[in-house]
Amino acid sequence: MKDYLRIGMLSLLSGIAWAQCSTGNPGTNCTGPLSVLPQSGNTEQSAIILFDLGLPVPLPAAGQYILSISGGMLQESDDGNSYHSLLGPIGPQGPKGATGPAGPQGLAGATGPAGLTGPQGAQGPTGPLGPPGASTVPSAYNFSIATGIKAGVGTSELGNSLNRDQIDMSNATAVRFVITIGPNVLPSGSYAQAQYTPDGTNWYALSGEVPVTTPNGLYSSDWQGLPTGANGDYVVRIVVFNAGTSAAQVGLRQLHLQFK
Repeated sequence: MKDYLRIGMLSLLSGIAWAQCSTGNPGTNCTGPLSVLPQSGNTEQSAIILFDLGLPVPLPAAGQYILSISGGMLQESDDGNSYHSLLGPIGPQGPKGATGPAGPQGLAGATGPAGLTGPQGAQGPTGPLGPPGASTVPSAYNFSIATGIKAGVGTSELGNSLNRDQIDMSNATAVRFVITIGPNVLPSGSYAQAQYTPDGTNWYALSGEVPVTTPNGLYSSDWQGLPTGANGDYVVRIVVFNAGTSAAQVGLRQLHLQFK
């Protein structure tokens, strides 16, 4: 726009030597030729300066060349025609320039605050039922006997080696001995008990002692922890202790060794 303004000013000044201006109606009237001279001591070029007051431009008139300003743009009307801008149309965009070198890497930004913990997810479906676990030992082992035995003085095995049983007590934690007795019993202090052998030679107490001194009933030892060393797959037998001075008949019926 400055180039067009300079062209307009040069056209006005070309061939003009002296001028005289007086107050007119409206505005100021000048008779040509018009010369624009800077003030004494001025450090800038001569110029005609138009101030945009935001007012309407003068009406176009036949035979007049009018130069004015509107909206910050230099406007021109000639011979009564409408105003038009002295700024030419915008030229086409030039080609894209070469990419400049990459700038230095900026500083790392500050770490943001930790996010909130999300809500706990819904519980998943229950998995399929697993196979049943193996039982430590059967609930009870039965030692068969007929209608009773004749027990000698002191300790004797019930029956013989054919009345023994092989029991895996590896996972057992407790044991008790349950028996039923008929009408025949032994003297006071007599009892029956289960024993086990880890080597086939030496026998050790496995259960508590069950008295065999009261007829016609069911009797049991208390539950007790499995003796130290009894956790294993061992042979078990039943023994009877006769506290009397002579052999006597004892009416043992059912004998059960129970584990848990």
